[in-house]
Amino acid sequence: TVAEQALDGIAGRMAAPRTPGARGTVAGQAINFDPDKSGNGSGGSSGGPGGSAMDGSGSLALSDLARGFDGRAGGFGPGFDAHDNRFGADGLGNAHGFRSGGEQSQTMTVQEVLLGLSFTATGETDSLGGSLALWGRAAQGSFDGREGTFSLDGEATTAMLGADYARGKWLIGLALMQSAGEGGYADTGIDPRPASQICPAAVDEVDPEARRVLCDGAVREGDGKVEASLTAAVPYAALQASERLRLWGALGYGTGEVTLKPQMGGSLKADIDWSMAAAGLRGDVIAPPKEGSGPALAVTSDALWTRTSSDKTRDLAASESAVTRLRLGLEGSYRVAFEEGGSITPKLEVGARHDGGDAETGFGVELGGGVTWVDPKLGLSLDLSGRTIIAHGNDDLKDHGFAASLAYDPAPATRRGPSLTLRQDWGGRAQGGLDALFAPNPLEDRTGSGEATSRWAMEAAYGLPVLGGRFTGSPHVAFGLATAARDYTLGWRLTPEAASAPDLSFGLKATRRESDTAKAEHTFGVEIRAWW
Repeated sequence: TVAEQALDGIAGRMAAPRTPGARGTVAGQAINFDPDKSGNGSGGSSGGPGGSAMDGSGSLALSDLARGFDGRAGGFGPGFDAHDNRFGADGLGNAHGFRSGGEQSQTMTVQEVLLGLSFTATGETDSLGGSLALWGRAAQGSFDGREGTFSLDGEATTAMLGADYARGKWLIGLALMQSAGEGGYADTGIDPRPASQICPAAVDEVDPEARRVLCDGAVREGDGKVEASLTAAVPYAALQASERLRLWGALGYGTGEVTLKPQMGGSLKADIDWSMAAAGLRGDVIAPPKEGSGPALAVTSDALWTRTSSDKTRDLAASESAVTRLRLGLEGSYRVAFEEGGSITPKLEVGARHDGGDAETGFGVELGGGVTWVDPKLGLSLDLSGRTIIAHGNDDLKDHGFAASLAYDPAPATRRGPSLTLRQDWGGRAQGGLDALFAPNPLEDRTGSGEATSRWAMEAAYGLPVLGGRFTGSPHVAFGLATAARDYTLGWRLTPEAASAPDLSFGLKATRRESDTAKAEHTFGVEIRAWW
């Protein structure tokens, strides 16, 4: 879990623009606003076909590294496509407060808000042509597993502070991490028990009724808690080896302490060591056409190894475990440009993943594809996408998802005028197989029964000139429908339109959420974004 959190933070750094200034997020929401990367909708419609909202959480650790090196932007400049989520509406099925399966939104705790905090401060270009940046973020992840008759689950929280320097084709950095984990283990009482976990009955000299729970110095029965702390350093680097090939790598080492608290009482402690190594590449076998028609083919691959060990003490035996992860993906597309304008682009993605070691293991292959059609004259764009598992070591695992979105924007060069976005989702994630396989969590945690749950969302907006035409005011209305839940949203956005306008946006939004299983919920939000 800590290794994935480390790569998640580093992924964001390798993909981030090197624009001088400071920016950050609060509760996972960006507090900066860049009008040049604000999406593609007049009147503020958002999340057009093929787009996605940047959630600030970096949920795809290793794939973010690859997508940051997408071969479409030289060096480590502003090649990161940070789509603006336009005041919470990203055009997806869950853009209006829905979770998978139609669950309702939940109030955020102070801890969740703090975990969504991050910052970046980038300096001006120096005399050598490079730039120095400082960054920090917090992350939290959960873990669970089973060993014999014992089950284990808990959470790991990590705070990261780092610095990196980018110059030309190179980016070099160092991240310092402080992690804390806590969880519990439980004896499920499965019968018959493995021989290694059977404790012979014995009579205690002090308490004849007590049953011995320590056998040869090992805890064999009962429940308990586990706590751990870790301090680590992770240097990382990236190189654009050629116009079509980019490489990255990261190493990590840390030390800490683990504490075991059996139900019978007492506290058993031991020192721990942690190390990791990760490397990957992305190359464009066939570069995408800058204009006109043509094919594109990219290959992405990465490998992760991490090891954790604990020392032997008077009360605890020594332990050592390692995890490996190998991933390989191909992304192909063919863009067909029309003479009268517009284009259609079919795409196909396939990814293979193998997890090995002492945690989740298995091999899987997923296939994804779709087609995107854009006609600027009509102001229409359509995106169809789907994903499914086509092979896995566990034949019981089933997961597939499909999505269709339609956007109307007669004047995409401006935010003014009418706009409409419709999206329908079925089943699980509809993104390509490469996206799904490169998510950090195991396939077992992301696959379900294959039930086709449906989610539907709509947003309509109209942009009007305000404040002397320097800004655009966009009243908008949205409706979302999921299983046994409905969302009704009214809002208004103010965004800069003229070049002389300050890079400042303002938004108001009121939402009513109805559910068949709970009382109606009303929320009101105010958002201000500034870029400096």
